[in-house]
Amino acid sequence: MLQALIGFGQSRSYDGFGNSVMHPEWGAAGSSLRLVTPFAYSDGISAPTGESRPNARTISNDLFTQIESIYDGHDLSDYTWVFAQFIDHDITLVADSEVEPAFISVPACDPVFDPTCTGRSLIVMMRSLPVEGTGTDQSNPRQFANQVSAFIDGSAVYGSDAVRAGWLRTHSNGKLKVSEGNLLPFNTLDGQLNGATDLSAPEMNSSDNMLRRYFVAGDIRANENVMLTAMHTLFVREHNRLCDSIKLNYPGWQDEDIYQRARKMIGGTIQNIVFTEWLPSMGVVLEEYTGYKPDINSNVSNVFSAAAFRFGHTLLSSNLLRMDDECDKVPQGDITLRNAFFNPELVVSSGLDPLVKGMSAQVQQNLDCKVIDDVRNFLFGPPGLGFGLDLVSININRGRERGLPDYNTIRESLGLGRVRTFDEICVDPVEARIMEDLYGSVNEVDPWVGMLAEEHMPGAMFGETIMAIMKEQFKALRDGDRFYFEIDPELSAQEKQEIRSTKLADLIERNTLLQSMQKNVFVMERKCHKINIEERHLALNIAPNPVLSNFDLHIYSFESGYARMVITDLMGKEIISRRLPIDTGINSFNLNLDSGIPIGFYNLSVEMGQRFSAGKILKAK
Repeated sequence: MLQALIGFGQSRSYDGFGNSVMHPEWGAAGSSLRLVTPFAYSDGISAPTGESRPNARTISNDLFTQIESIYDGHDLSDYTWVFAQFIDHDITLVADSEVEPAFISVPACDPVFDPTCTGRSLIVMMRSLPVEGTGTDQSNPRQFANQVSAFIDGSAVYGSDAVRAGWLRTHSNGKLKVSEGNLLPFNTLDGQLNGATDLSAPEMNSSDNMLRRYFVAGDIRANENVMLTAMHTLFVREHNRLCDSIKLNYPGWQDEDIYQRARKMIGGTIQNIVFTEWLPSMGVVLEEYTGYKPDINSNVSNVFSAAAFRFGHTLLSSNLLRMDDECDKVPQGDITLRNAFFNPELVVSSGLDPLVKGMSAQVQQNLDCKVIDDVRNFLFGPPGLGFGLDLVSININRGRERGLPDYNTIRESLGLGRVRTFDEICVDPVEARIMEDLYGSVNEVDPWVGMLAEEHMPGAMFGETIMAIMKEQFKALRDGDRFYFEIDPELSAQEKQEIRSTKLADLIERNTLLQSMQKNVFVMERKCHKINIEERHLALNIAPNPVLSNFDLHIYSFESGYARMVITDLMGKEIISRRLPIDTGINSFNLNLDSGIPIGFYNLSVEMGQRFSAGKILKAK
């Protein structure tokens, strides 16, 4: 075993090959996705499942239409979904086939995609590319390959192949290429916006084949939206900062030595953020790390890739904030999400700092069966121009063409037990009836739909099915990684401690002019929300109102002390009582109306000493 370990070396390959000595293909680019749940192809071989289920666009229209903002009840910031997308691109990419369509028919007279009632409109989608040689018979069903290294190794920064990794380097002092403004390099010979086009530059995804200039990064999807591009940029800057530090500590080291050590440090930093900040913020807490497990395959599972880890699509808001360090809106203003797709010009025009600050100051949308129009109707552009996709319909159809079984079968496979009624899935009875009208049977529910509809676990962002899949996947990514930073023999004790002590907020402040980030950037920064409230003692502001579940209560006070807040029904029956610590100025509290409280009006009063103030709140459905 020792000889085998030495033979494979103590540095990661770019594509993940050789991480496992006994199974070198585990987690490597090109290897098949793991199966945590069985395939359920309609023919047992490769044909998409779900033939008896409702049209995907009908489900999108009837269940997922979002009319108003529904904010996350844990005050999780936009960093939660942005970092999730960055990690998704670091660990998984399943390519589309170029010859097998999986088009989604649009119901006649759909107000967005078929306004002239042709009955012939389609949402364009291609099937996932199969592993060559699979899908031949029931003993060899269609499978899918991960095109990138599955390990949390910074491949989104460096690439999953030597050619891309080599192009991204300056080959001097270990550093990565950057463009003016310390941004990602462009696809030019000198990496600058106005340089001559480099025809050998690595391919990058784009929604516009006419786009001449785009950022180049370790993952082909880095230009997908400006906040994702910002995250990539932060880690490139941190790599180059580490190179300077390493050169000082090891003056005799050459370019390759410096580059590889900085690469190890970046990979470890990303791992540390994942397991100590990002996952716990969402309520995902794994058992304590006990070391490398050579019998664990770290590759991404089909159900994780095709359903569970697509939860981020319901967390998006229509506006992306751009702020300075004092929480003031920058002159260029905020950005609509629909204008932020594949638009590197926005990053150049505003610079990195306003994007990085803005992510910290907005609460993400709630994880539920509601998705904003920017991705449900206008993904990558308006309908009718070859773009204008519906991400909800695509997610539903993706699970079907990838052969995922129904939601209930997945639960059974995970040991969670089957549900018997729609009310066991949904807390909201109205939503449960919509699902029942659509599907008829709980045994027909699409996995992505059922996972989003579930009641959230206590202290968590999602329900037990996504939780089970998340825990299984990230435990495999950690425990099946021979180069996990805690056991990497090439990292010194001091370097490991530096990784452990680095939070994402620290990385931001090291690499931008921002110096007032909250300690945990995954929780919204309340000081950035300037509340409009009358400056009189115990003046109240309640938002949002009507209230779905969580709401913010803002109280203005001339003095400090404690106040008693009481919510009663219109008959005077006490529903909630809280003792609130009060400072001078505006005080903000996040409160919750239990889902069991009936719809209707309630009185909210605040009493402090001899002073009293009151307001009304409306409990919505």
